[in-house]
Amino acid sequence: MRSTPPREPADPSTVIVSRGQISRRVAELAQEIASDCGPQELTVVAILDGALIFLADLVRRLPMPLVLVTVGVRSYRGRAVTAGPLEVHRGIHTDLAGRRVLIVDDIYDTGATLAAVMERVARHGPNSCRTCVLLRKRRDDEPAGPRPDFVGFDIPDVFVVGYGLDYDGRYRNLPDVVALKRSEEGTS
Repeated sequence: MRSTPPREPADPSTVIVSRGQISRRVAELAQEIASDCGPQELTVVAILDGALIFLADLVRRLPMPLVLVTVGVRSYRGRAVTAGPLEVHRGIHTDLAGRRVLIVDDIYDTGATLAAVMERVARHGPNSCRTCVLLRKRRDDEPAGPRPDFVGFDIPDVFVVGYGLDYDGRYRNLPDVVALKRSEEGTS
């Protein structure tokens, strides 16, 4: 049985990235990707569930033909901090051999999710693999793994929700990216 959600878990007064900024930047990212990748077919590997809304907005703006593949990876598990090992609950079941691949994720935090998915994609022998994230956290400790090729926004190192990003499955539907209130971090 699920507990009653907190009354004010996300602080709408602390908008990190507004819906207007997101819309403009997603259009720019699509142009950057199209310019970099060219008109040939692109296989988009989307990391769900967080990238769902970003993915939908991005792929509708990409001009080239594409194939969409989804993979599920989870690391937060109801807490506002990364919770150790990644859990892959939906794998890649499409032949990526010789394809041009673009991995799309919602947020680059520790780099662990992107590294894990890139490693799985590499096992399939793609011709090329590029990465795109909506948000990249500015951190004091720079992640050691791969860095995204395309980045929507650099944001402060705070826990954010909205525009597909969630806290324990909630708040994905907020149109802006907002900071989670401190009182909500660590509870579920």
